[in-house]
Amino acid sequence: MKVKKTLTDMIIKWHQAGYSLDEIAPLMPQVPKEEIKAIIQQHHE
Repeated sequence: MKVKKTLTDMIIKWHQAGYSLDEIAPLMPQVPKEEIKAIIQQHHE
């Protein structure tokens, strides 16, 4: 699944602000939880 750049940026911004995966997932129901997890992991690399 290709997540829009805007959504990816928001996920990264929230993660940097201290939000956990379980807090971000309900805010973005259109993005699967596994995809959010992958975006966060990719950002850390």
